[in-house]
Amino acid sequence: MTDRAIIVTDGDVERLKRLVRALRYSLFRDQRQLELLDQTLESAEVRPPGRVPKHVVRMNSSVRVLDFDTRKKGMYTLVFPEEANISRGLISVLAPLGIALLGHRRGDIIEAKVPGGVRKLRVEQVWHGPEIERKGVPDGSRRRKLRSLESIPHTAVAA
Repeated sequence: MTDRAIIVTDGDVERLKRLVRALRYSLFRDQRQLELLDQTLESAEVRPPGRVPKHVVRMNSSVRVLDFDTRKKGMYTLVFPEEANISRGLISVLAPLGIALLGHRRGDIIEAKVPGGVRKLRVEQVWHGPEIERKGVPDGSRRRKLRSLESIPHTAVAA
């Protein structure tokens, strides 16, 4: 929904393209998702990690989103498929929502075509793995962070 290009780190692009190549000729059930991820990567602005703005969704980023239809907030962490577990908020980069989130910034409005229809979301906050461990979430409490992640409802998304 935004007109600006998404931003992806060079390391993430390299690893994601290897993933696409590995699954393209396999028995992976959703070749359309592979094609969509590949197209997303082709159109992305690729930068070294140090040149990516702080609030851009990268691999292993935790993201708080607002769902415009339900008016509920959700928390997801964008991961590689082998780590996906939607009940824990770990969303695969090959899931429709995962592809839609990749490379977007805080404040961006995205649309994801999920099995139940189209979800319209706003990216409200982005935390990166090392940033989460170093600083915690905005209140600074790591213990509170872990509890807050468990208490935020997660909407089921095909992984």
